[in-house]
Amino acid sequence: MGRLYVILFTVFIFFLIPAASGSAMDGSYLLNISINSTENVSFANHNESPMEGNWIKLSGGTPVTLPALNLVFNGVNSSNFTRNGKTINITASVDNYSDYLIEYPYSSHSIYTNVSGNNEVNLSFFGSSHFADLSIDIYLVSSTIDEVWDIINDAVDGNTTIFRNLLNDSLKRINYSLNSTGDNSSISFGPQQAGNYVIFVLLNSSHLTNPNDLSILSTTTVQVLKYESVVTAPTSAKTNYILPVQIELTDADQGNYIYGAILVHKDAYEATLRFEFNGTRDQTNLTIDGADLVEKGELTGINLSSLNTTKLQEIIETVIGPENGTVSFTDDTDSTSASFSLTTNDLNTGDYYLLVCAYESGERLVAFNQNIINIYTTSPSSNGGGGGGGGGMSDEPENVEETVFLRIYLRAGDSATYNFNNVVTSVEVTPEKTYGLVAVKMEVLHGQPGSLTTDPPNDVIYKYFNIFVGNLGWSEGKLSSSVIKFQVPASWFKENNIDPASVILYRHHDGNWQALKTTMTGQAGRYYQYSSPTPGFSTFMIMGSVGDSGDVEPVATPDSDTVAGSTATPEATWISDKGIPGFGLLLGIMGILIAVYSRRK
Repeated sequence: MGRLYVILFTVFIFFLIPAASGSAMDGSYLLNISINSTENVSFANHNESPMEGNWIKLSGGTPVTLPALNLVFNGVNSSNFTRNGKTINITASVDNYSDYLIEYPYSSHSIYTNVSGNNEVNLSFFGSSHFADLSIDIYLVSSTIDEVWDIINDAVDGNTTIFRNLLNDSLKRINYSLNSTGDNSSISFGPQQAGNYVIFVLLNSSHLTNPNDLSILSTTTVQVLKYESVVTAPTSAKTNYILPVQIELTDADQGNYIYGAILVHKDAYEATLRFEFNGTRDQTNLTIDGADLVEKGELTGINLSSLNTTKLQEIIETVIGPENGTVSFTDDTDSTSASFSLTTNDLNTGDYYLLVCAYESGERLVAFNQNIINIYTTSPSSNGGGGGGGGGMSDEPENVEETVFLRIYLRAGDSATYNFNNVVTSVEVTPEKTYGLVAVKMEVLHGQPGSLTTDPPNDVIYKYFNIFVGNLGWSEGKLSSSVIKFQVPASWFKENNIDPASVILYRHHDGNWQALKTTMTGQAGRYYQYSSPTPGFSTFMIMGSVGDSGDVEPVATPDSDTVAGSTATPEATWISDKGIPGFGLLLGIMGILIAVYSRRK
């Protein structure tokens, strides 16, 4: 399954947005490919009217809210060349190098699941009045869009045999008549098994002068998901909170899965796709809100058989912009469930779409859910600052000196390290089970949180800090071991006459300060380093006892105030304060035009 898909912006809804073609100019057809003047492949024009724009609207299944989608086309309008002994002439009904905007007319699209009652594929075709009272042939083809892309490329080279064979081998071919406005609203393919499908609407050959001609009126993709899934998440969350999300596949087979969860603000749930070309491969470019999808005729490295989640996140963040969402992916796992910790740090308030999916490695999207979550700023009731493991927010933001978010993939039995760049050098955890990407929020505090009424021990305090792992209570019982490593500057010992060997890390739990076993592990630069196992996470305090500080000054790093041990491991990735899901966009004629000109030398 190493084939590249045509346009992929995110794995989550790769097949959810239908094919959209169009131009701002009048006329029945947008694009025509003439082969040796004996055969023509024509693609009908679209416009923004759902009643006469040659649009396909699916029904049945589960409606999914789509983003507001704009398509912009800019390029040349004709091309002539000879390929494999065939003369090929391509013309498009657009003006040279002028922007044409097409707004996709529908706000939702149906997806299906392989269970009775949710797998019946029904649709309506809203055709141009130019095709009124004519008959059409509708094909349901078991195929992926990358295969269709290759077929279109062959057609551009003058070979339509593969496309004709695809139609002849279709699962279903149904003939329908259009009414006086060019529509038919009662088209049904009935129940379908899990898989990827493409629907083609062609004008019946009886209406064509040349029986070798093909007149394609519209096309769309259909996804019948393999599994139902259950997603557990709160309906609302406060800003600067770690939002817990879980997905579990229903009656799923063991396999290799990648899971994803994305939070995106409703106001940012939109995208503009811009396609530019000058008739050559080197000048064929496709962007989504400025993020490159196709550059110089080549896809930008996204391959579903070896999913590059880093690339997807880059595209997602560029599309949505800052403060409008967050995203989390897991690595490959054989588990039929996954947990996420989505940070709401610095997000705008309001309603968000939560998109959660499962992707079977090397295959396809197998489960998808869409929910709405409200992000707000009003403080909920305090959690007391102690107890459980996690928490996710500070009761007193003004007391926070520095905040760092990290996420790491937690796999059963494997030690994982979150590396920081402040008083805490690292947090090492070993999970009991595989939980996927789990976030940690670390806050360095100016002083003791006011919500903690318990007086600290009567010694000298160096720092307070919070560590939140996952959601509230997440770490209790889920981690077989947890170790906090931290460091204290030698200057603090000397200024306060503190014995470095007296340092103890305290954890606030169940209303009390609990001393943790603390070991001085060495020196690095101007810092003494320590390690403390902890049974959970909450608010912590570093304390030392007054005594003979002795010669506490370690070997200094010349003119360096750099915190030791601050280099992050490759496994830890910063959680951005932006980023949301992108969307797989099969863009019909735009995709066809990309294929046309990407094959040109």
